[in-house]
Amino acid sequence: MIAKTSRRIFDVLAHPHHHRWDFWRSRCNICGRPTMFVCTVPQDRWIRACLACRSTPKYRAIYHVLTRHFGQDPAQRLAQGAHIYELTTTSPICRRLQAHPNYCCSAYMSDRPFGTEIRPRVWNQDLQKLSFGDGSFDIVISSETMEHVRKPWDGFAEIARVLKPGGVHCFTIPYRGEGPTVSRVDTSGPEDVYVLPKVYHQDPYRAVDSLVYTDYGADLPDLLRPLGFETVEHQVLEPAYDIQDDRGPMRVFLSVKR
Repeated sequence: MIAKTSRRIFDVLAHPHHHRWDFWRSRCNICGRPTMFVCTVPQDRWIRACLACRSTPKYRAIYHVLTRHFGQDPAQRLAQGAHIYELTTTSPICRRLQAHPNYCCSAYMSDRPFGTEIRPRVWNQDLQKLSFGDGSFDIVISSETMEHVRKPWDGFAEIARVLKPGGVHCFTIPYRGEGPTVSRVDTSGPEDVYVLPKVYHQDPYRAVDSLVYTDYGADLPDLLRPLGFETVEHQVLEPAYDIQDDRGPMRVFLSVKR
C-alpha cells in the first residue's frame, strides 16, 4: 500500500501538465467543493480525479445527466423521497449518498450468497436475478458494468422490473458508436463458448479480472425498447466540472422506463 501510494505521488509530481490546478475556478459537481482535478495514471491523462472526493469524469458525467434530467441533483431527489440503487459499493456517488436511508448499493461477490445484506443498505446481488421487489426504485446507476453481465438482457430486464414507471437507469458502458452490438461469448448453454478473443477489465471486488461478454453498438436503444426503455445517449463535455474523454465528450446513456 505504501509503495502504491508513493508511486501515485511520484506520478502526480512528475506530470504537472496533466492536472487542473485552478482550485478557485474548478468545482466538483458530486461533492460540490472547489477542488483540483488530478491525474494519477499518466497513461490516461484525461481521467482526472477530484482531489476532495476522488470522483472521475465518468461519474461526474452520470451525476450531471441525472441533474439535468430531473432539474435537481440526486442528493436533492433523495431528500424529496426518491429511492436510488447503484450497482457498485466503491463509487464517489456511493460515498456522497450512502448515508441516506433511501439509497442502497450492491457488490457482486460470487463466493457469497446473493440477495443478502452485507451491512445496512449494502447488498450482494446478481443483476440477472435481483432480490428487490417490483417498482422499488426511481433511479438505478451503473458504470462500466453491463458489459460484464453474462446474460445482459436479463440484467437490463431486471433493472426495468425494479424501476418505477418513469424511473431511469443512468449508465456508462464501453460503446462503439458504429456497428451493431456484438456478443463476445455464447451463453446459450451452461458453459461459456468464446466467439471472440477474451477481453478482461479490472474487477474492484476480486483479484481475478472480469470477462467482457458484450460489445455494445449503435443499436443499443433499439435493443432496450422491447424491455420497456426509451434510451437516449448524452454526450457530456463540461469543462467547469472537468468532464471530458480524451478532449471529447463523455457518453452517458439514460433509459427511461415507460
